[in-house]
Amino acid sequence: MNETQDPRVKHVESLLIKYGLSNRWLAKRLGINHTSINSWLSLDGSRPRDPRVYDQMIDLLETLGKAERTVEMRRAGVRTIPIYAGIPAGNPTANNMDLDYEEVLDWGNDFERWGRTIEGYSMAEILLPRDIVVFENRRHENGDVVQAYNHDGNDCVKAWRETSDGEMLCSFNEDFAAFSAEGYKAKGVLVQRIRYGSYGTRTVTDFPHGLKWAMRFERI
Repeated sequence: MNETQDPRVKHVESLLIKYGLSNRWLAKRLGINHTSINSWLSLDGSRPRDPRVYDQMIDLLETLGKAERTVEMRRAGVRTIPIYAGIPAGNPTANNMDLDYEEVLDWGNDFERWGRTIEGYSMAEILLPRDIVVFENRRHENGDVVQAYNHDGNDCVKAWRETSDGEMLCSFNEDFAAFSAEGYKAKGVLVQRIRYGSYGTRTVTDFPHGLKWAMRFERI
């Protein structure tokens, strides 16, 4: 396990999110197996023998990223977005930055969009383990379900609520207690759920105005 991480990793990750590109895209462009990219960008992963590869990633993304995103957005209104593994619907935990990608409809706005895979049952029944939830970096409002994070790198998916006890992060599942949002920030608002079922069926549920606390008892 590596205790330190090359500071260029965060730059690479921000460019991938900015342009809606995946580790697989980056690996293909560099002629490298995508599992190596996953490891090199992971906090607990291995490090490349030649650290200059991070500069190559940044140069490639800054040169081709915007153009590649434009091509993807023109493909029948489809956008390819990065999907990061492991956002807890339970107690907050540190990011797992393994990456894949999904194709979703482009809604014609300029918000950055990314996905995370649900772990745990605190947002059941609407959000279940293995669901992919998609966030946009729009400004959140009271009651929005958000990706919340703190300065320690811990994150979770919760409803951000203004209550008599102050701002709280709340679960849909009543078995999970709310906790203070002090020290947390909202990175994005949840706007879509992707669920895979038997035989590879794929169901996409859109929340164009964001998933809300008020919707927690609905059958969606």
